[in-house]
Amino acid sequence: MEVKKEVVDDGEVKQIGEIANCELIMASANDWDRYTILKLLEQKQPSVIVLYTMNLQTLRQIELYRACNPKKYLQVYCLQYLESTEESRYLESINRETLAFEALIREQGTLMIAREFNVEREEPPKIKTSTRDGGGDQDDPENIERPKVIVDMREFNSELPTVLYTKGYDVVAATLEVGDYILSTNIAVERKALDDLTQSLQSGRVFKQIEQMLLHYECSVLLVESSTKFETKIVNGGPFQGELSRHCREVRSRLCALIRAHPNMRIIWSMSPTNSAELFIELKLNSPEPDVDKAVSLKVDQVEEEEEEEPAAKKRKEKKKRKANPTLVRALSTHLDLRNQDVQKFMVESSVTNLAELFSSKLSYESISEFFPQPKQELIKTLATFDFSKK
Repeated sequence: MEVKKEVVDDGEVKQIGEIANCELIMASANDWDRYTILKLLEQKQPSVIVLYTMNLQTLRQIELYRACNPKKYLQVYCLQYLESTEESRYLESINRETLAFEALIREQGTLMIAREFNVEREEPPKIKTSTRDGGGDQDDPENIERPKVIVDMREFNSELPTVLYTKGYDVVAATLEVGDYILSTNIAVERKALDDLTQSLQSGRVFKQIEQMLLHYECSVLLVESSTKFETKIVNGGPFQGELSRHCREVRSRLCALIRAHPNMRIIWSMSPTNSAELFIELKLNSPEPDVDKAVSLKVDQVEEEEEEEPAAKKRKEKKKRKANPTLVRALSTHLDLRNQDVQKFMVESSVTNLAELFSSKLSYESISEFFPQPKQELIKTLATFDFSKK
């Protein structure tokens, strides 16, 4: 009978050292404390590890330690019965890990967001010019101060803030109640896409937004922005795409009413976000940079309540609050040049409920004195007492 002797690698035995001089450490790993083994390995720096119970998470921690310390000698032994439940559990965990990586690779291949982002920026646009310069020496592009634009936080869902950044602007994010883009101390822009403009005109929200902008900024701009998706798609019935339905005519008429109500407002039609960024350069030409603190401090005007209310006012407050008719509010503010806020307060708190009662000969100055200024009171009284039957 021949007995085969096991071949022993002398090099490995020498590197491990004598068993009598080795320090024996027993440690247990929990699934919820995943970094315990890694900390222990960094402290003790073992040469031999024996895994009594195979755990894939523990094995990955040992692999991480080996990758971080490539020059350290390490041997790992696993104790496990063949065709046992422990072996099947270990193989199943490896299979789940493989499937998870395959799903991650498939998900990464179908993502719409690119893994590499183009963060290159163009040279900052020159928005300050002088008629004394004859085109001789030009400023160093590195020394040119980048123009600043204050952008409302909700506008970052659109493409325009990203385009502004790539065009060389310094985009400052803030929560604005008045305007969407603040270009200067006296220039504010309210951006509306074609679909958003139609909804804002129907709800009357854009009337309030433009009114607030005109109260705080000398130059208020309504930016109507289109894009390539609107070239082949009809948006909200197509009121601004040449459609002639009744709904489209009503929307266009409300836009005309907005222009008539606010003649100082400027409207800019843009075909793309890139075109809008180029138009901002012309608007900011020779204008001071905007003040972030001032732009954030502007709030929507609210009706100031009197500290001492009259008994009649208290009785009106006790009653159920009425809602103003938006059609009447728009008609009075447009044709009589009244503030939208004053008309809403008048329709809610006064005893007048319709136009017939407003333009009645029984109307007194006392009933409208607390809502409108003196010139507007005389205009309303003149219309109420005028005899339209005379030729």
